[in-house]
Amino acid sequence: MSKSVSPGEALERIFEVIREEAAANPTFARRLLDAADITVVFSGPDAVKVADPIFIAARADYASFRESFIGFTEKDLKSLIKGFALATDEQIKGVKTKPKQGGLVDLMWEGAKRKLDERRVR
Repeated sequence: MSKSVSPGEALERIFEVIREEAAANPTFARRLLDAADITVVFSGPDAVKVADPIFIAARADYASFRESFIGFTEKDLKSLIKGFALATDEQIKGVKTKPKQGGLVDLMWEGAKRKLDERRVR
């Protein structure tokens, strides 16, 4: 049997396990973020693995959505747009904003809102 610890220490150990699992498991991290119901600004190399633009569009306004994704690279934004089928290749190529990330985030917002509308109709 392990030694006795304070409630604070026990909680710290539990939260450390949760942090480690979230860092190693993007699906688990996404579930935690979903449960938090707050605006999350994604960053780092694994951000694209846990970001779900449709889910975020359902819970956030445009400004919060934009804040969550504006830091992504052009490549990662295109990957999200294609992965979630939010726009066609032609629409992606049609983005002419400078920097391009702003236009891609707008395109992703429009696609995510369209997907949500389609789900409501069903």
